[in-house]
Amino acid sequence: MPRYSSRANRPGHYSAYPRERPSPRKIWRYTAAAGCLIFILLFIKSSPVPTTQNIHPFGPTAHRPPSNPSNTTNPGEPRWYNHWRWLNPFSESITDDENRSVLPPPRERPPIYTFYDQDAEKDEGIKAAENKLLLIWRRAWWAQGFKPVVLGKAEAMNNPLYERFQVRKMEHTMGADMMRWLAWGQMGQGILSNWLVLPMGPYHDHLLSFLRRGEYPKLARYEGLDSGLFSSDKASIEAALKEALDSPNVAKSTSLRDLLSPETFAVDPKPSAIAFYDSTTLADQYKAVSTSLTDSKATGLLLLANLIISHLHLTFLNTFSYGIAILTPHRSHSLLIHYPAITIANALTTCPSSPIPTSCPPNNPSCTPCSSSQPLTLSTPQSYNNTSTLFTIGTIPHPYTLASLLSKTASLSIPPIRRNSARDPWLVSTTSKTLGPTLGGPDRLVPFKERVASEASASRSLWLVAEEEGQDERSALSKKELEWFFGFALPAYNVSTLSDQIKLKTSTITATLASPALYHHSSSSLSSAEEDSKTSLGDKELEHQRTLLAHSKSVLNLDSSSKSGIGRWKGRRKTSSKDGKDDDL
Repeated sequence: MPRYSSRANRPGHYSAYPRERPSPRKIWRYTAAAGCLIFILLFIKSSPVPTTQNIHPFGPTAHRPPSNPSNTTNPGEPRWYNHWRWLNPFSESITDDENRSVLPPPRERPPIYTFYDQDAEKDEGIKAAENKLLLIWRRAWWAQGFKPVVLGKAEAMNNPLYERFQVRKMEHTMGADMMRWLAWGQMGQGILSNWLVLPMGPYHDHLLSFLRRGEYPKLARYEGLDSGLFSSDKASIEAALKEALDSPNVAKSTSLRDLLSPETFAVDPKPSAIAFYDSTTLADQYKAVSTSLTDSKATGLLLLANLIISHLHLTFLNTFSYGIAILTPHRSHSLLIHYPAITIANALTTCPSSPIPTSCPPNNPSCTPCSSSQPLTLSTPQSYNNTSTLFTIGTIPHPYTLASLLSKTASLSIPPIRRNSARDPWLVSTTSKTLGPTLGGPDRLVPFKERVASEASASRSLWLVAEEEGQDERSALSKKELEWFFGFALPAYNVSTLSDQIKLKTSTITATLASPALYHHSSSSLSSAEEDSKTSLGDKELEHQRTLLAHSKSVLNLDSSSKSGIGRWKGRRKTSSKDGKDDDL
């Protein structure tokens, strides 16, 4: 092997392994391609320099514009499946999963916005009262099928027009109104409401039904509501903001509406289902509240909150003038499970406290005030009555619970139930008045689903689960859930003592259900004497019902996250059904 005297004399890598050098044309092509690739990467990765409108290191978080929700089932949430075939009698035939229910596609709630500056310097008492009014506003609109959203400065500062707003000089009142519109414009199309504008009318009112569609082709205001309620698409909001910001009178005006030309708005007639508690209305119709606001704003706002709650409650009582029907099929065997429904009905018929007891909502001056001497009618029919002026509260027992109560035993087996018991007894009894006595269970199930879940009927009925406890905040029996369902507070309903009341002497329940107050209306399906004979149950029998209900809860295991109890019963039902017939258990 040759030896080299120095490292410099050794042959290089390319000398030992010669390679073809690229031509100048190829070198130019490679260089140009690499330059283009680097330029594209830098263009994609680069972002514009942040402006003052999107830098808020210590400010409140802003709401994102609404997006379309996806129908997914997340871990830890109830198993449901949205499908247009929700009226199919049996969910399992669609989902191939016995633990997954088919529900109707959820009704899309159009957003309705209001503006509130949480950072404004105010007395703590005033802030607390205003937050209570905001909660009342949110509950009322939610109960009418909307999605109420409270906007703030963060949404207004994210609007691209905010920089133009900052350089304009204007009065404080004008600036607050402009911030409200900027926040609304950032969210896009929708409804802008003052938080003293509330829906007070039936669910199927023409204006409320139109607003729930979520389609607003033009910028509209409503006669008699001043600047309390607007609806518009995004383009019209932006055009109105630009017109107002370019107006030479912006420094002198106090309202954005005054800066816009009359042609900008489409003026709709005065709505009959919307109430606005502005200062003029309070001074004209509710002087006691207006005077209190002048003397002490915090105290006056709390009085106004109580007045609005009483008017929302009164609107419910006037909407359902035929009263409240508490479905009680098979009441002689299942008397105990209807007590929560009775408790809710009593809370609804209890007259609310009000600073002006005989007053009416501003949009309905000819209402019928609530009177404790003439309470709303309560009836306990065994069958559902499809009437728009009658509110229905029903309690649905699990088939296992109903079978235990009807057979008066906790030891259930499939053969005796299949051979000796009637099919679908609860469903047949509930729908006998509307569908007659001859139809079978599957033919009754589809109309019953429509009564429970369709938009036409869901607003005038409440359905409870017999095995559910009210202590859980997510339970339908919880006070919070009921207040959001009805849209107003229920001070007479105390869920914390509901279980204790059920554990009282059973004669108390008998006396409650057999009370003559339940049957003073001529439309009651049963007479007082007939109901007394059906509810004159002894303490021992009611105690036995309580034992059976507790045993059913433990078997169904509804109070824990495990579903082994339901799974065991359903598996047992399937292995026992060898004759191929549908087993309703």
